[in-house]
Amino acid sequence: MRQQRRRSTAILTLTLGAVLACATSGPAVAKAGPDPVATSKAADAPAFPAFVRLPADQAAHPDAPQEWWYVVGHLSAGGHRFGYEVQIVASQAPQTLIAITDETTGAYYTQSQTYSPDQTSFSSTTLDVRAPSATLSGPMDAMRLHATLPVGEIDLTLDSQGPALYNNGTGLMPFLGGTSYYYSLPSLASKGTLTENNHTYPVTGQSWLDRQWGTWDWSTAQKWTWMALQLSDGDRVNLWDLFAQGDEVHYATVLHPDGTEEIVAVNPLADRTSGFWTSPTTAKRYGTRWAVSIPALNASLTVVARPQGQEIQADGGIFEGASSVTGQYRGKPVTGQAYVEQLGDWR
Repeated sequence: MRQQRRRSTAILTLTLGAVLACATSGPAVAKAGPDPVATSKAADAPAFPAFVRLPADQAAHPDAPQEWWYVVGHLSAGGHRFGYEVQIVASQAPQTLIAITDETTGAYYTQSQTYSPDQTSFSSTTLDVRAPSATLSGPMDAMRLHATLPVGEIDLTLDSQGPALYNNGTGLMPFLGGTSYYYSLPSLASKGTLTENNHTYPVTGQSWLDRQWGTWDWSTAQKWTWMALQLSDGDRVNLWDLFAQGDEVHYATVLHPDGTEEIVAVNPLADRTSGFWTSPTTAKRYGTRWAVSIPALNASLTVVARPQGQEIQADGGIFEGASSVTGQYRGKPVTGQAYVEQLGDWR
């Protein structure tokens, strides 16, 4: 549900001029009108425009050459803990990327598949995306996620609680020589079942949905670290450290429980990455431990991926790591959970 957003006077890494440039050069994607429920709740207009409309933009955008629905989460079955990822990609060659991390035993399972367009469907009027190995559909307070891989199955209901996170404060950002519409539903109450090696667990937990669509040039990307942080004080942090076209961009969009957002600078992660692991499959090297410093928030966080080996063997290898968070945030102790994505070779 959209709620009023007020951009903070904290350090901005992307200026209004850059945002407006994106708006004039972005893909021609149809937008629905404002959500009347959210409009009635807003005391006054947001400081900056939003280029995303919910729930309309949960649906597919056929004019966008790049688009995906990316869901990650942490689930509990009594004392047993799991992480999971389900990503459904709409393109000329649709893909699914699915993984289960057994955080209790350290086991990791993954499968990636590419399909022909006639094997998939992507509704442009409502959230209903379907591939043979994964589906996501339904209203924001009762989304149904189902995915299968050889070792088991994920079957969850996802209830979006609290405000949406609009990356860069507007839901639109410069990205890899183009533009990306981008929002997250970072607080999804999750329940259902997870099956691992013929054992079905009733599970509950928290998930995070990322939505991106637009036009960009993959050849300009060198590498990136992305983090979805769910902190115990209720804040949600979408963090980027992106290397592209000879530059490094490192910033975070921070969503507070009341719906306000801050765009803040993050100290570069590359020099603060450790716990390196080399994939025996792709020979790529990834970090598994990060020191995250956000000066404007007086934040010093340690993010650790366990187990180390959480690489999806798609597109040459992508690290998708269920992780934990500890440290100081706004000067107080904090804990949390995270998912960390690394693209590229971190040598």
